[in-house]
Amino acid sequence: MFSAVVIISFLLLELTLLVRAVQGRLLREFPLFYSFAAYMLLSWIPVTGMYLCASPYYARAFWFRFLLSTLVEFAVLVEISDHIFEPYPAIRRLGRLLTLGICTTFFLVYVLPSFWESRSASLMMLDFVKRTSLTKAVAILTLLAAAYYYRLPLGKNISGVALGFSAYLGISIINFASAEKYGPALYARTLSIVWPLSYALALLIWTMTLWRYEPVITRSHALSERGEEISGPLSGRLGRFNTMLMRLLRR
Repeated sequence: MFSAVVIISFLLLELTLLVRAVQGRLLREFPLFYSFAAYMLLSWIPVTGMYLCASPYYARAFWFRFLLSTLVEFAVLVEISDHIFEPYPAIRRLGRLLTLGICTTFFLVYVLPSFWESRSASLMMLDFVKRTSLTKAVAILTLLAAAYYYRLPLGKNISGVALGFSAYLGISIINFASAEKYGPALYARTLSIVWPLSYALALLIWTMTLWRYEPVITRSHALSERGEEISGPLSGRLGRFNTMLMRLLRR
């Protein structure tokens, strides 16, 4: 019964999110996010078919999709970074590099060492997913802190993307840390329930906040077409930095 509810909920929410994006012409506004959502749906269909048909290859297909999903999720971080620094074209490129740099640094320093620890494959997998989720959480907190410090408006849409993704990551970190602590034998049932519910919660938040496109209205710190006219002390720093980067990129 629980599996049936999860399957139906996931399918309805994913289809609603994507169909509404096509109707509201949101695909071009959030291309990376909707590419991630489309991948989650399209990769889920064959794996679920294997599950319903009791295929012997289901376990391999599930874990392959699961691990690939942990990498595809980084696209959501890049989408958030692009929209936070949208008024500053040059800084937006730098924001992508910083986001990838933070994730790469955490992967090398924090995630990769988990592979060298001597333990069972299941515990290693749980620790890997937990550390990867924590890396994404640090990246998104850094982006939100930058938006708060420089008083950059996020708008309802990108705030919803960040909120849903943060809720999913937060629950995942706690869930997989608990599974690692208590072991798959004791926590496997809870893990299989909480993990799909956490993603369903994120889908619900995304569907509600992305129901229609609401562009961000930049008032005092709106850039001109050349990216040089800007007001406000903090925004002025970003504007001057953006102009400097644009000049360097043109060379």
